[in-house]
Amino acid sequence: MKWGYYMKDLYNKIIYFCTIVSLLNCSLAIAENDPYYVGLSIGPAFEQLDETKASNHFMRSTSLDFDNAFGFQLRAGYIKNKYLAGEAIFEYIFPFEADNSNETVQYDVLHIAVQSKISYQQPGPIHPYALIGLGLINSQMKSEIQFDHSSIQETDWGFSTKIGAGIDIYITPNIFSNFELTWTKGLGNVDHIQYPALILGGYYRF
Repeated sequence: MKWGYYMKDLYNKIIYFCTIVSLLNCSLAIAENDPYYVGLSIGPAFEQLDETKASNHFMRSTSLDFDNAFGFQLRAGYIKNKYLAGEAIFEYIFPFEADNSNETVQYDVLHIAVQSKISYQQPGPIHPYALIGLGLINSQMKSEIQFDHSSIQETDWGFSTKIGAGIDIYITPNIFSNFELTWTKGLGNVDHIQYPALILGGYYRF
């Protein structure tokens, strides 16, 4: 009786173990099949800057109206499973510029971040996703006063948050593009930096 009981118990444990291993293998199958990817994305960044910080550098009240800018991102990612991926990004935004008859002010943005990408997998080549990220922003302000040709430069560092949503479009199993809308917000010393961006990118899995 006891021998049969122990054998049955061992058999159940083996089945349980094999079931868990099988489920883990299924969940990680996509990660074992070319889990890494790299790529480049480009697109406009729409200014939502707080002009107060720049205006404080001038002797009199100044109204600044910044133009939108253009940026690019380098990305490297790892696909953990069909629902979750992690990315590291290097982003540069060419200067947002405000120009009036007396002053010219420029802000350029260097942004380094990590982000989680949560996907909704469905049949077909189009996969929607949401993302959330944290990072560091380096903001450099350059201002010039026209009448005396004086200039001011100021550099700030601070943390950032990022949220967004988009779609991945698979062209082949190893090549895909994405279309993405994000919002980046600086914190602390760079809380004057915030911008939505519209991103179009291309990536290679390996």
